[in-house]
Amino acid sequence: MFDSIEIALDTLMLRKNSTYGLDHFKACLNDMGNPQNNLKCIHIAGTNGKGSTTNYIRAVLQEAGNKVGSFTSPHLMFHNDRIRINDKMIPDDVFLKYINDSHDLWEKYQLSMFEIDMLISILYFIDQKVDYVVYEVGLGGTLDATNVIDPIVCGITNVDYDHMNILGNTLEEIASQKGGIIKPKRPLYTTETKERVLGVFKEICQDKDSEFNQIELPEVIVEDASYKFNLLGIDIVLTHQGRYQVSNASLAITILKSLDVKDEFIKKGIEGASWAGRFEEIEKDVFLDGAHNILGIEQLIASTQILKRPLVGVFTALGDKSYQEMIDLLEAHFDELIITEFDMAVNHKVIIEKDFKKAIDLGRKLKNSGSLVITGSLYFISEARAYLHEK
Repeated sequence: MFDSIEIALDTLMLRKNSTYGLDHFKACLNDMGNPQNNLKCIHIAGTNGKGSTTNYIRAVLQEAGNKVGSFTSPHLMFHNDRIRINDKMIPDDVFLKYINDSHDLWEKYQLSMFEIDMLISILYFIDQKVDYVVYEVGLGGTLDATNVIDPIVCGITNVDYDHMNILGNTLEEIASQKGGIIKPKRPLYTTETKERVLGVFKEICQDKDSEFNQIELPEVIVEDASYKFNLLGIDIVLTHQGRYQVSNASLAITILKSLDVKDEFIKKGIEGASWAGRFEEIEKDVFLDGAHNILGIEQLIASTQILKRPLVGVFTALGDKSYQEMIDLLEAHFDELIITEFDMAVNHKVIIEKDFKKAIDLGRKLKNSGSLVITGSLYFISEARAYLHEK
């Protein structure tokens, strides 16, 4: 038994996957009577944008008067961020109770941190009698801990090269993993456009007798730091959000329309939603964006067209990413680029500042009357966000 949430979370964070698979977690849930089947779930996967899509759906369902659980990862500020009801994270004392109540299962079923979080979310959402839960896939789809649910609908944002050491070396292999969330006779919606990926999704849907739906993205008007579009008869204005959010919002809107949510709730929920760390204006003309792979960087760059120049960037990434290509893209677009990891900056004409706090302070000075974009891994964004809140 843990006496404090701090000690409990420290122990929880040490729990690693012994194997990448679902058998032991499914055995745990099966022995508990499969409580996850008592939840009305929506499942969202994809390389980029699944967190934002999850948040859009949550915001709209909440706007429509529902009690909505959401499960996302990784956390940005606090571990509790992952498990939310109506966008309020699970309280420390409640989280501690579920941790202590489930502790005996950790060793019995060799559960990892993510599986424990998933288990607690299921029990918490059932106890709180939520109307819906929106689950964001953690990694891939087929073998992800969230893939124990039987959703009423699932959505896949896109497929690109990421986590290739686990998901596969080709887009088809990665698509097959992400398509693993598709359940028999449950509809799939996707904003993916690549034919080789869509072919994989169509084949899975055919095998599972599931309805396949590809979403055609709307025409967008860029006006005064806003993106305006009409989808399924609903006029939407996204203000101070990334250009890439048009695609994520379109996926959310289409799924919500399939659930017969009224247009007025969709419009208000989508336009009012915000998602920390995704093109978030943390202070005037200073933006945080967790673009942590090539597709994310490309989408971020497309979003900066509405920002004031000069454009200054602060960037770092995890070592397993294609960071040289990401730096190439950023270097070509930004007026000044500051890198916070020396080894990443070889052969690039950039400013190197290992201390991320000093890098951010320098970026704020260099932007003058322009804009600063702080980007990279979500772990870096979490630290940067905490530092800027401090200041």
